[in-house]
Amino acid sequence: MFIAPTGRIGGELTVAGDKSISHRLVLLSLLNRGSIEITGLSDCIDVKSSLAAVKQLGVSVTQEKELTLLQNRGMLARQGHFNIDCGNSGTTARLLTGILAGQPGFYRIFGDESLNRRPMRRIAEPLNMMNANISIASNGCLPLEISGSRSLRAASLSNPTGSAQVKSAIMLAALQAFGETTISEEISGRDHSERLFSRLNLPIMLSSNSIRIKGPAELSGNHRFSVPGDISSAAFFAVAACIIPESRLQIRNVLLNPTRTGFLKVLRRMSARIEEKTISDKWEPCGDISIQSSELCATEIVADEVPYLIDELPVLAVAMAFARGRSRVTGAGELRHKETDRIRDLIGQFKLAGINCRELVDGFEIEGPANISRNACLDSCHDHRLAMSLSIMALASPDGLAIENTDCSAISFPEFFSSLRNCTRQKN
Repeated sequence: MFIAPTGRIGGELTVAGDKSISHRLVLLSLLNRGSIEITGLSDCIDVKSSLAAVKQLGVSVTQEKELTLLQNRGMLARQGHFNIDCGNSGTTARLLTGILAGQPGFYRIFGDESLNRRPMRRIAEPLNMMNANISIASNGCLPLEISGSRSLRAASLSNPTGSAQVKSAIMLAALQAFGETTISEEISGRDHSERLFSRLNLPIMLSSNSIRIKGPAELSGNHRFSVPGDISSAAFFAVAACIIPESRLQIRNVLLNPTRTGFLKVLRRMSARIEEKTISDKWEPCGDISIQSSELCATEIVADEVPYLIDELPVLAVAMAFARGRSRVTGAGELRHKETDRIRDLIGQFKLAGINCRELVDGFEIEGPANISRNACLDSCHDHRLAMSLSIMALASPDGLAIENTDCSAISFPEFFSSLRNCTRQKN
């Protein structure tokens, strides 16, 4: 796809429901005897993988406009043999593993070529310490096989990377385990699962660096949730409004969970003009964001910040390319284990665009402001976040860029390009 320069970013924008929250609500329906009614569920391909999985396992799924109804009458308790395709969704594969470890039956979990390369030992090992029976491929990746049973035992475990997927998988298994499971963390990362457990009055106890869950615990009843807009999707437009002159953008009803807004702190540190207004804080905080264009300066991102902005690092790299000075990111080795090796592929594409940058073992350096090559032809490498980040860079470049393989943006944000068209304005 060729992206031509079209002017400034302006007006108001709403984005679809948050992907991380949507996954958790859908997958938790497997453990709930009753119904979960969701307004504003994400319509991305990844969440559709979670919907397909719970439907395959016996949950009734009804969708009409903005409303999704998930009804579980306890059919999952029947033993069976299931082959579950998780598509490109690591969240589906990992959280589902935590749930099925405690459910009688045999389950084989696999995904597309990209997902089948992503590390799964980090999930299998702690769950097996809880008496699960999980085997993975010799390379530590999918396919993964689970001989589920109702004999999970509590354990004291650690989550050294701060991965929210690892933490959530253990938490979901802990609900089905006998005894009190403890999860220790130095960096806690996203807390959507903790908030959801508390909202549902599940037996969770939180401290500054640990989570305790006493099981087995039953979840039942009819529950209603409204999902705020996806803050990670909003990040692309926030960066665009920062770096494109004469831009002013309002992003409405978006998630403002502090474990997800790290990229806003980084942009402010780079002299971005950003304001937040919290409208509701009953469960997950949400509200509005206002952004105005400004001249950005370089910054440094270190390991302690990374869990709070891991998905936004590619688009923050775009902001760094338009900022004055040398920016540096370290402690982000987890980027090498996403849909692609995002460090390698991001820096490779930036170099093709003529940007002065350097790949580090666990991050990168970028020198700005860059002079984007006029005739550069870039490739998303079939990574949805790279596709959208490169598109923002193309929009902000003087002459536009040719970018190939952008359809993969639908994995997390199907409306990305239509939203981009809707909030672009010709300069006065």
